[in-house]
Amino acid sequence: MATLSRLRLKQLALVVSLSETRNLHASARALNLSQPGATKLLQEVERILGVELFRRGSKGMEPSAFGTEAARHARTVLTEIDRLTNQMSAMARGELGSVRMGAVMEAVPGVLTEVFNNLLQSGKGPLINLTISTSDHLVEALTEGELDLALGRPVEHIDMGNIRFEPLWAEELSIVAAATHPLVEAASLSLEHLLDYDWILQPRPSPMRTSIELTFARAGLALPNNRLETSSMLMTVNLVNRSNRLAVLPRSVARFYIKAGLVTELGVELDGYMGRYGLLIPNMDEPDPNVEALVRYIQTVVG
Repeated sequence: MATLSRLRLKQLALVVSLSETRNLHASARALNLSQPGATKLLQEVERILGVELFRRGSKGMEPSAFGTEAARHARTVLTEIDRLTNQMSAMARGELGSVRMGAVMEAVPGVLTEVFNNLLQSGKGPLINLTISTSDHLVEALTEGELDLALGRPVEHIDMGNIRFEPLWAEELSIVAAATHPLVEAASLSLEHLLDYDWILQPRPSPMRTSIELTFARAGLALPNNRLETSSMLMTVNLVNRSNRLAVLPRSVARFYIKAGLVTELGVELDGYMGRYGLLIPNMDEPDPNVEALVRYIQTVVG
């Protein structure tokens, strides 16, 4: 409590800004401070915490290990205070507050569309701010306090010790091509037939990329030739639709684009393990009732 009583929000904001800009002048300008004022604030917070947070280097203000950790905690504090003010404003207007939710693209055509369509029709529940991204970015945002809830997959290379996972469903994968692709009319297909064409692949270490690599490795085949890696499914579909390139999509997403006439599914199965999709929820001492209500609602819809 002694440390808490001495820290000020402006000091925390400076630590966060410096960790991003690495430039004292730029951070001072962003926070409407003079450079001497910013220097004084930094010295104060370092004195309070008893450690050096930043060092002057050839590339500007480089954060120490203490600085990196302090910035992470400061960002969480400032995010929660911002959320507090937004919640109070919403309640004063007679609203139920808001939930910052993230989701992978795979959930959009089915689960999320049904969930949000029902919520919008009911006219009830909190304002939902939705972010679409990959599971690794969503987990990082949850850890940094930038999201309240996410729909995605656990990520092996990121610490998830403070996030609980509620599994919902297992996603299958489809290999897709343009409706005019030469392989569409083939009587029977195997992985070997697919090696003659360029692919668009998801970047490592995405689960889809891992599934593709496992499938070809188990068949004793080299990875297909690819000249583009992207996590954008819209870009992937547009390029596949206008060429003879091949790609992999979650089956729920593939069906959406198949119905739209943009791609078709090739009859070759991928046997790589994708893992289950589910709800990623930060462990909180006092769970947000809006978040918990949305969790229960999504579980009912998927049920």
